[in-house]
Amino acid sequence: MTTSLIVLEAGAAGLKVTKLQEALKQLNFYFSSIDGIFGTKTKAAVVKFQQPYSHLPNNGLVDAETILQLDEDVWLSAKEVLREGCTGEDVKALQEIFTVFDLHTLIVDGYFGRKTKEAVIWFQQNWGLQADGIVGKQTWAGLYRHQVHDIPYEDRVKAFFGELDTESFIKLPLQKGDKGNDVLILQKFFNHASGSTHGILEDGDFGQATEQAVQTFQQRNGLTSDGCVGMQTYQAMLWEGLNQQLINELLSIRKSKSIDFSNGNEYEVIEDAAIRGETVIHRFEVAPGQDFRIVITSVENNAIFELFKVGEPRMYAEKASNIRLFLEAGEYYFTVGAIRGNATYKLKVESVSC
Repeated sequence: MTTSLIVLEAGAAGLKVTKLQEALKQLNFYFSSIDGIFGTKTKAAVVKFQQPYSHLPNNGLVDAETILQLDEDVWLSAKEVLREGCTGEDVKALQEIFTVFDLHTLIVDGYFGRKTKEAVIWFQQNWGLQADGIVGKQTWAGLYRHQVHDIPYEDRVKAFFGELDTESFIKLPLQKGDKGNDVLILQKFFNHASGSTHGILEDGDFGQATEQAVQTFQQRNGLTSDGCVGMQTYQAMLWEGLNQQLINELLSIRKSKSIDFSNGNEYEVIEDAAIRGETVIHRFEVAPGQDFRIVITSVENNAIFELFKVGEPRMYAEKASNIRLFLEAGEYYFTVGAIRGNATYKLKVESVSC
């Protein structure tokens, strides 16, 4: 079985890095702040952790083997040495392992009595351990490995990160010309979460509009305005509330159908719903010299609406209802979100030639 998949490396950022730092800190390898950024101190801590293990890369790259070893060591670090006469939650955990994995039938009562000791001795004999009935590090390690023996390593890596998808962290730096999901998260952050509506086209392509949004954000936060998202800019994004929950919410945004008025269409009626946690985005292409009427109704009065032009920061309409607007030619987004629950709405867009 190969587990050489690189999970994290220097330059990564996000909740996965936070989890890594927390584990390293618990094991006394990392002593800096938990900031979710894989910098030089995090890399040094990883190298220090890897050094005693011949099967780990020892270069600061966090592969699957490193995650699996971290998971085992964190689990073991929380376990006490147990012997006959002990009581408590660790004894219960020990008895549950024997019971759940059909190693031995025990009453899970939190008391280390004669039957529990007999079960421990039986396990130690079968695993080639010193059969003294005392549950120390080696016995705990054997029990841990027995629990995870039949679990695919990919699932164990995901479990370490709390079932997070392995591609959910952001790779830094991000700059003009980059493409992909990380850029898409960045664009959604600026469009929906950074306190202003930039109207960046959310296409995962780091172009001029995205660069300008980054520069504006950097200027507002007293950073070097170079348009590149490095560690300092990412840290500022974290301070403004970017976290895994927000990333998940941003990635739940779905684009609805496009409405194109350049082909002479007079109106379009859309009935849809914004599911909790989603923002529905309707795209409009307005031809020169057209009047633009929007009528939108929400069944339970629990939807919020915004209209903005791609590439411009200003909002054209908010909480729109029965409004008539004249818009210059261009591309617009009309977004619908739910204040509470699921927001069912009806949108009628009517174009009238001037």
